[in-house]
Amino acid sequence: MSKFQKMSLIYFISSSFFLASGYSLIFNTSSFDSWISMIIGSIIGLIMVILFNKLGFNKIKSYILNKQLNLSVKIIFTLFFSFIIFINVVILRIFTTSFYLTKTPGWLIITPFLLLCIYNSKKGIKSIAKEAQILMPISIIFISLNMLGVCSDGSIDNFLPVLTNPLSNIIISSIYFAIFTSIPQLLLFDSKISIKDNVMGYLLTTSILLFVGFVIILVLGPALIHIYRFPEYMVLKQLKLFNFVEKIENLVGMIWFFNLFITSSISSYNINKTIKNNKIKILLFILIILLVELFSYHYELILFIYKYMPYLLLILGFNFFIAIVLQKRKNSC
Repeated sequence: MSKFQKMSLIYFISSSFFLASGYSLIFNTSSFDSWISMIIGSIIGLIMVILFNKLGFNKIKSYILNKQLNLSVKIIFTLFFSFIIFINVVILRIFTTSFYLTKTPGWLIITPFLLLCIYNSKKGIKSIAKEAQILMPISIIFISLNMLGVCSDGSIDNFLPVLTNPLSNIIISSIYFAIFTSIPQLLLFDSKISIKDNVMGYLLTTSILLFVGFVIILVLGPALIHIYRFPEYMVLKQLKLFNFVEKIENLVGMIWFFNLFITSSISSYNINKTIKNNKIKILLFILIILLVELFSYHYELILFIYKYMPYLLLILGFNFFIAIVLQKRKNSC
């Protein structure tokens, strides 16, 4: 893979948790001081990314996922990859049924999506990287232009007064941002990404995320960012083209599906490399679909996932990271 392809993969997986959950959770915690939290969080996340790359990323010629893994390592790997897919599919289902296909059964939406990700993963990581290379400029250009287009409706007063939220809330939001942006990068542990490329990709991603977060606060203000479940989508409702073309947010909102698709495809690819038994893989993907439907019909379960997602991601990511380090040491012996 080229450097640009690796950076493209980093961009999509680091952004995948910010639709429906990332921004909303951060805004609900630190309100209009969230921009400060995201700046601090990007610094914390950068330190985590460097640590992951130095200690956990594969640097040798052979691939870890091509080695014989013991059962405990396979379980830890599979849980982490499956959790990423599960969250992405839950977000996809909620977002799609809320704004696009409101009367379509959820399973009819997520099943083709998951099948497409599985098919995509069969083509290999290089194929996924080429797709990301094509989609990343489209994503950045569309998001940047449209966010700039709504800035005229904003007010700098929405950022004032500064530092009125408790310091503890700002710190917690910073940790949320760091977790959401850095932990998913562990999906690329076996892709031989240098620290320099990893840092460049991370800084590019956090710059875009900070810009979008800044515009959301600028336009919606402290009151509305608490109300909306999808503030990153709702802010685009302010956008009109030539003062009469409306509903542009429905087109631009599709851009966020790129994040979910690329991230889920990489996770599926890693599952394919971890589990060799096709029957087990089929059962696993069926289980993910069933769990998504179960959670979607029980709002209290969705709220639980929403509230504790950073902690769940941190726990699974930490165990995954330790398993990678131990597996690397075992392979080097």
